[in-house]
Amino acid sequence: MTLISNPEDLGADERQSLANWLTAMSDTKHLLGLRYAEWCTGGPELEANIAASAMAQFELGHARVLRGVLSDLPEDPRGASRATDRSTWFSIGALDRPFSGWVDLVIGNALVDTLLTVNLGSALAGNYHPLTQRLRKVLAEEEYHSVHADAWVKRLASGPGETVERLNQVINNVWPQCIAWFGPNSGNGLDELHDVGVLADSAADLRNRYIETVSPMFEGASIRPMSDLEIDWDGWNKAGRRHGVPVFEDDCFAMITGANNRTLGVGD
Repeated sequence: MTLISNPEDLGADERQSLANWLTAMSDTKHLLGLRYAEWCTGGPELEANIAASAMAQFELGHARVLRGVLSDLPEDPRGASRATDRSTWFSIGALDRPFSGWVDLVIGNALVDTLLTVNLGSALAGNYHPLTQRLRKVLAEEEYHSVHADAWVKRLASGPGETVERLNQVINNVWPQCIAWFGPNSGNGLDELHDVGVLADSAADLRNRYIETVSPMFEGASIRPMSDLEIDWDGWNKAGRRHGVPVFEDDCFAMITGANNRTLGVGD
């Protein structure tokens, strides 16, 4: 595998695919960090609050790491319109709205966070040195998230019937959006990165790896992601890796764009 040390070693199309992927990854991590942070004082116990706070800090830090790689690419899709136009954000649809309960946070960790980690694992095994050199610490921190997700899924799955019912509802909402991330069989944006070695896995192999990683969390439980899922690819956005555009609430948009800080004359 030939090591790629400079963005110019990639063709323009490959750089654009990489820029889109980095934007989708960093935007989703940014939103996930915010959703975790919203539960820093709302968990079912003190330890849960501490965990939400720690995971929020990690996700926001990871978003910054990925944006550092993104900023070196001339095809960086971010622009001035990001401050006012939600369609320029590439976050997964499962994070468009706040987590409505602790169950939502647990499944966000189990399914969305794991989705991002599987993608980063493939990038670490890839050949784009500006990215691989920054990922070992990120993935080491993600191990804690995996342990947290596994423990809480099993704990909630053994709870009362209404808890299990809510788990199934949230899984059935989030799972299709996670599977849609990998895209259709062709023109998915991930295979282009695999072809030049930036990702070690094709889109199909990544999707299978993701399913294999998530499945043990649900072993022995009466809940599990749907296995016979069919995705309608009409309206799927390759750059954003989702259907449609983000519809997050105004307060959330102001926070992630730094609008509140700009009124104070501080912040990025």
